[in-house]
Amino acid sequence: MAALRLIYGLLFFAAAAHAVEIRFVPPSAQGTVSLGIYDRGGKLVRVLCDEWPIANFAAGLNGLSTEWDGNDSGGQPVAAGTYTARGFHMEDVSVEGEAFYFNSWITSEDAPRIVSVGAIGILAGGDLLLAARLAGDQGALLRYSPQNENPWVTLATEPLSATAQNVKLAVAGGRVFVLTGRKLRALDLATGKEVAGVELSADPVDLAGREDRLAVLTAGGIKIYDATNLTERSALAAPPVKPAAVAPLGTDDVVVVGEDGSLWHGAPEWQRLETPAASQVRALASGRGNTFWALEQSADGAVAVVQDSPEEGRLAEWIAAPSWEPVSLAAAVDADYFAAILAGADTERTVAIRRNAANGWELLADKTITASENFGLSDGKLSPAAGSVPAAITVALRENPLDAAAPRSLELRASTFAGGSGLATVDGLPLVRVSDEAGFSRLAVIPGPTPGTAQFYQGDSACVEQYSIANLGEITALDAGAIEMEGGAEKAPPPEEDPEAPTP
Repeated sequence: MAALRLIYGLLFFAAAAHAVEIRFVPPSAQGTVSLGIYDRGGKLVRVLCDEWPIANFAAGLNGLSTEWDGNDSGGQPVAAGTYTARGFHMEDVSVEGEAFYFNSWITSEDAPRIVSVGAIGILAGGDLLLAARLAGDQGALLRYSPQNENPWVTLATEPLSATAQNVKLAVAGGRVFVLTGRKLRALDLATGKEVAGVELSADPVDLAGREDRLAVLTAGGIKIYDATNLTERSALAAPPVKPAAVAPLGTDDVVVVGEDGSLWHGAPEWQRLETPAASQVRALASGRGNTFWALEQSADGAVAVVQDSPEEGRLAEWIAAPSWEPVSLAAAVDADYFAAILAGADTERTVAIRRNAANGWELLADKTITASENFGLSDGKLSPAAGSVPAAITVALRENPLDAAAPRSLELRASTFAGGSGLATVDGLPLVRVSDEAGFSRLAVIPGPTPGTAQFYQGDSACVEQYSIANLGEITALDAGAIEMEGGAEKAPPPEEDPEAPTP
């Protein structure tokens, strides 16, 4: 151990001996500082300080100081020559989040970054259960409470495989059932942890749950499982059409929709149910009592969600605009309440709607996602897929009272940083961090409404975020002097100075 400590000490001494001390005087004792090392041609070879608070520097009689190890950004010693240390002091620059665009699921930085919703369920009490795809090609099982101030609970996340994009979802027996391919998984509703699983013997077409029953539809028929232990309870033969979706009723019978849009009641003999002429059923969900909900599409493209019963017929109808295509449907079994996923041109819409005491409709949630990966700005207005993406602005800098030759203007670019994004100089020195999140593929910045302000936009596959940046005129250019380097070390280092305070 003594030998190891000696070796470590020698290595530390060698590194310290090659360290280059960088000294500078900021115009004030507040704010942050970014410093870079530049070669003779003005190229940034190393980001030395990235928005460091003043307290991060050692304070001496002649200002503040930090150290450079003599390496470039790749960790290699720089070539012999003259280098300069320079940067900027930011005193009162502020960043505030303003808005999220093109995705109404996202209303805060804490909201999951939903790209699309593949399947939906309704839990007891009215919460929504979403099988969603998130930005970064991640899958998630999310619980959403439409009327809560903090609506989100993430039950599970995992990398999204190709099969998981066509996930089926069901709720029964206090569990969440997720079907991908032939793999049927049961997850605990409170923790999201997998508590059971089974590999199905035939390719499933659909999955549906009700109370303690789970119905699995295949081309060969329907099997009803006990939701608490996944043991088979009963089975029904296949309907006289190629099946597409199933919904258990309040009794042991079911309704099934065929690929041709026809509707069938199995109890256990199959009987065709009446539907409006020239309309097709696209999805089903179990409802209260012995009712079910059907997502219908008429010949003219209009979409309706209908509450129906094998005994009483149509009970209620909600009609969406003709521009939407039906995708998925879920309903509650303890209330007249449904949720539907609809698709439009480059837009996905999810609605959650409840019938009130007067048999009217009460909208609990109406969320849309519009594809905005190629967002742009046109005449200062944001568009999901049009316009230019301005990447730079020029700001006037504050005068440096200690350096009359310091620059008085600066071009700033919207840039990605390690683990974030913000504004940087054109050569890549980070100055103003806007976000600590990575993964934004498209950035834009434009001048704000008043001098020294800017509007910053960043987008990924989920949405576009807008931030307001103020007091850019409070940036001051700094020059920390020239350094002669040779053999990875400074040729003539300045005399040592006793600091007034150690580096924190």
